[in-house]
This record gives sequence, C-alpha cells and structure tokens, in this order.
Amino acid sequence: MTAMLKAVESEPHERTDPNLISVEEAEKKSAAAILVDLAMERYDFASTPEGEAFAIPRPGGHVVRMLRGGRASLRAELSSTYRKKTGRIAPQQALADAMLVLEGEAQESDPQEVHLRVAESKGVIWIDLGTVAEEAIRIDATGWAIVGRDVPVLFRRTALTGPMPTPERGGSLDDLWSVLNVAAVDRPLVLAWLVAALGAPAIPHPVMALFGEQGTGKSSASKALVTLADPSPVPLRKPPRDADGWVTAASGSWVVGLDNLSTVPDWLSDTLCRAVTGDGDVRRQLYTDSGLSVFSFRRAILLNGIDLAGMRGDLAERLVTVSLATIPEHQRISERELSERWERVYPRLVGVLLDQVAGMAGQLSYVRLDSAPRMADFAHILAALDKLNATDGLSRYMSQAATLAGDSLASDPFIVALMSSVNEFEGSAAELLDTVLSDMQDGWRPPRDWPKNARAITGILKRNAPALRKSGWVAEDLGSANKEKVTIWKLARPEIARNDTPPYPPNPPKPQYGGEAGNAWNKNGQPQDESDLFVGWDDPGYCEHGTTIGSRCSSCGGTAREGS
Repeated sequence: MTAMLKAVESEPHERTDPNLISVEEAEKKSAAAILVDLAMERYDFASTPEGEAFAIPRPGGHVVRMLRGGRASLRAELSSTYRKKTGRIAPQQALADAMLVLEGEAQESDPQEVHLRVAESKGVIWIDLGTVAEEAIRIDATGWAIVGRDVPVLFRRTALTGPMPTPERGGSLDDLWSVLNVAAVDRPLVLAWLVAALGAPAIPHPVMALFGEQGTGKSSASKALVTLADPSPVPLRKPPRDADGWVTAASGSWVVGLDNLSTVPDWLSDTLCRAVTGDGDVRRQLYTDSGLSVFSFRRAILLNGIDLAGMRGDLAERLVTVSLATIPEHQRISERELSERWERVYPRLVGVLLDQVAGMAGQLSYVRLDSAPRMADFAHILAALDKLNATDGLSRYMSQAATLAGDSLASDPFIVALMSSVNEFEGSAAELLDTVLSDMQDGWRPPRDWPKNARAITGILKRNAPALRKSGWVAEDLGSANKEKVTIWKLARPEIARNDTPPYPPNPPKPQYGGEAGNAWNKNGQPQDESDLFVGWDDPGYCEHGTTIGSRCSSCGGTAREGS
C-alpha cells in the first residue's frame, strides 16, 4: 500500500487528514490485508534458530518484536497501530490471519540469533538498557559507552525485562559492599559472578547460592544482585514445581532468581545443571497435534535458602556459595532506608560493574592457569579480576569446590557406607554392593533411597566419581573389556591412592626440545638431564609423587614441573 490513510469517521475535519484511509479504500481491503500492509511498511521479518518469528523495526532497529506474546509482541503493537489508522478495533480473526502471513514471511529469511539483555559480537559486549529509547551499552577492553544506533546484535524483551538506570562513572566497589551483607573473603566471588553475567554471555555461568540463617538478608541481597545484572519487575520467583514450570520461569529473563529453596529434587538439580551449560527442551505447541516448540537457552542463576541438604555432586560442582552473616539488631535498617540508599548508589554501581567488565576483558588474554576446575571459564574470569583488584578469589573458589564435593558425598547413603567400609576395591558394581552390605552390622536396615541393584550402583558411581576424586579417592571406570562384559570399577582410599601411584609413568612421555625428541627418563627412572626444562610433551609429565605437570601435588604441596 503506497499511502496509508485513516478511515473516515463521522467528524468532517478528519477527512482532510493525509494519514487517513478513505471509507472506500478501507472497504476494498480486508482487515487482515491492512494489518499485513501496516507491518510490512514498518518492519523486516526473520526467525530465530529455534523457529520463533520476529519483526525488526526500520530503519536500523535492534530491539525486535516477537510476533506472538504479551504487551511487547508485534501482535499488540499492530493492534494499536490499526486502531490509530482506521479508528476501528482489529478483529481477532484478522489478527490471527495477519500473524500467519507474517510468520511465513519470517520463515523465508535466514535464522538470526536474538538475545536477552546481554550479547557478544566480535569481541565486544552489548547490553540492552531496557529503556523506551532502546539504548545499548558497548563494552570492550578500552571501556564502555552508551549508544543508540549501529548495534550489530538483536535483542528481545519480555514482560520480565526491566530498565537499567543510566550508568554513572566515578563509583567504587565500596558502594557495592555498602548494600550487600557479604563477608570480605567472599566478595571476589560475588563480583566475578556479576561480571560474568554482564560480560560473558557465551560461557557456562555457575549458580550463585546465598545461604544463611533467618535475618541475614538473603532475599534483599538476592534482589540486589539480580537487579544489578538483569533488572526485572519480579527479580525473585518461587521455585518451579516441575520442568514445565522451569521453562516458563527461565525463558523470560537472562538472570533467574529463585527465592527460599529448602530442597533441590533430582529433576530440578538436573535442570539447573543443563541451564548452566545450555538447556534445551521440546514441547508440543498448544492447540496442535504435531507442532513442536523448541526451547534452548543458557542462563545465569541465583538461588537462596537456609541450607540445601542432599545436593547432588554434579550441581555442587557448578555452585558458587556465599554464606551471609547474621545482622546484629542495632545494625538493622528499615526497608525504606535501604531502598533510599539503593536508589542513591544504583547508577554508580552499574557504572562500577561496567568498569570491571572492561578491565576483565583487558586482563583475560594474559591469564594462564596451572589447572582449572569444572567451571573453567569462570575460573579465568576470577583470575583476571584478581589481577585487576589484587584479590585472591580464585583460591577461595578452588577451596570451596573441594568442600562442596565432600558435602555432596555425605548426602548419598551408599557413598557414605562405601567410604567407611571400602579400603581398596576392583570389581563390578554388583560385587561392590555385596562388599558394602557385608560390612553392615546385624539389624541394619537400608534407608528408603538405598540402591536396589547393580545398575543403580553404576549410576551412583558415575555421578559421584568426580567428587570422590576431588576428595583424594581413586574412582576409575576400567571399562567392560572382560569375559563377563560388565563394567569394572577401581576404588581406593586417599591414603592408599597416594602410595599406589608410581613415581614415574611406566611408558615415559617423549619430550620435544631443540627440534629433537627422545626418552626423558633413564633406566633407573631418573631424568636424563635435570637441567633441561622440556616443553611440548606428547603425554602429561609427573613429579616425583606422580602428580601431573602443572597441577598441585597433594604430597609436596608444590606445582609439578618437568624433570622435578
């Protein structure tokens, strides 16, 4: 349609408005056709890799309108535009027909990624401010700036997307700790989680867990952290009841805050682990027999509770825990005073975090770790911030990971029984179950969650093997290349494991130095030339206690090096 005119209404003066549609023209086209024309004049159309259709405002818009949804969808905006142009209310069937046509237009284009709040493109971080002006923040190693156009990524918004304040420069990290009840030793962990949420959208993010007694300000601290990273009208939500509830809770915001968890059932533990690394799910579309909706997302997650007893090891490996101290009564302040203090420092806090993201980006390329935990990308961010702020957050995180591994082992009754009854074992899961049961006293009765068969034992061992190894145990799956075709497990207590490892590998690695390759060890098991520092090993090297090169030796306490 080359000229959109508003429908003629009863008042004579409206007939002269050049933006009006004549009665004759309005009657020639259906409402659905007018809606499609209105949309095609104002938007380009595309779809996400998951198949969700969206509209991109012209010219040069970067905040898309999803075709379906609530108040932020194209359907709602198009309904409003239709009323303004015609003076009529768009029929629901006409809207449905128009959306179907526009979805067809969207599916003809190449898929494009659409982001919630934070995105990365060519080494630059982009943050959607969530404002009506549709501004964004650009961050790289040189600093940050607010921009309104020339944003190379696309953002979407939902009903849970709230506006960020205009960030202010000149603040300090002391402003942050003035509103958060966090001990000094845990502050680098909290800062790293915030920086990762704002400055590293493509990595797995550990789950931030705030623990403490009643009266420690868990909910207030949780709201503040979520609001700093991803403001929302509902920063904290109740835990979902099932997997469908999780999809609803997590699909609408980049940071998901779960309030007052008392337990973490197995399904939620698995779901949180998948959301850390990149969750994916498929649901049947409503009102269809064969249509499918695909959900795929990675999220930054925060939760709080008094104590999460019985947490599984795979989730414990993905946690950053912060214990909040009890606030003395003479130091408590009212909600009104806390809110006023927050409003004063909020814009400065955002500016400080943006400074930290830029500083982290500048330091990250220089970070080299001797060894890295499960959440290796987060560990690199911690190390970069340690360099930037002269802190020791990485050591705190590594020691915390070992503690959490031990706690997770104590939550499984079979693992507890295994650790108390087994010194050294090699055999099948069925044989291990018999071994553990044979050590039980007369009258012992298995708890409700005691494994019933070898298959259950295998699942428990696979799930807890990483935590066992962190606690010093040998826990190896030796495979099923045997006559019975059953998996053989090797287990040994830490004190046995330390003495069982040979000082040098049975087949020594071949070092490469000066363009030559040769045997590093002589027939007596000693380095041929202790003055040589070999590089480019084909296989890991070992210190005299059997520790792999670059890792911390549990016997001598040092870092193993070539030829040591």
